[in-house]
Amino acid sequence: MRNARLKMGRLKKKESNLKLTIQILILMAMLVFSFISCKSPESTTTEETTTTVARIIVSNQSGFSLIIYMDGVFQFWMGNNGEAKITDVSIKEHKMEAYWEGTNTLYSSTTIDVVSKTDYTWTIDDPPDINVTNNFGETLKIYMDDVYYFDLVDEENRWLIDVPWGERFLKATRASDNTEVASITINVDANEDYSWTIQ
Repeated sequence: MRNARLKMGRLKKKESNLKLTIQILILMAMLVFSFISCKSPESTTTEETTTTVARIIVSNQSGFSLIIYMDGVFQFWMGNNGEAKITDVSIKEHKMEAYWEGTNTLYSSTTIDVVSKTDYTWTIDDPPDINVTNNFGETLKIYMDDVYYFDLVDEENRWLIDVPWGERFLKATRASDNTEVASITINVDANEDYSWTIQ
């Protein structure tokens, strides 16, 4: 009888130890699972969504390949429809310049006043155009830099498209006898449209 009681005691002790071991294992598994699920996710902050520095984003919509400078320092080459970023830009005014590829000819320029750590943009558009209006009373022939472009009837206007930068000499002559009736020199020095009205 005593042996039977001892065996029963040992079985109960083993069963109790087994329950305790199972409980410890379950508790450990819960702790491991809790640690994994509570782990901080990896940072998803990217340069695209957050910036701690000032940047200038340059977009080339000019139709040409350009060389970009900032404050007289080369930054990069850009093909048409290209976009690029200048990072770590200091807080101050910056002179931006775009030159025709392979030349020293300025295509476009601007000044960007960087006052905070954020993104600034500079879009370089298509070349300047000149709108010529004829209010002279007769049909005229229109020339630019001594090259004939088109006839312009009275009360009509037409565009000289993609005008190169620099001083452009425009001239109007009578269509009937080619005598000069008007002329003007336009200094094309900005990425904007110009106009000339002949009266």
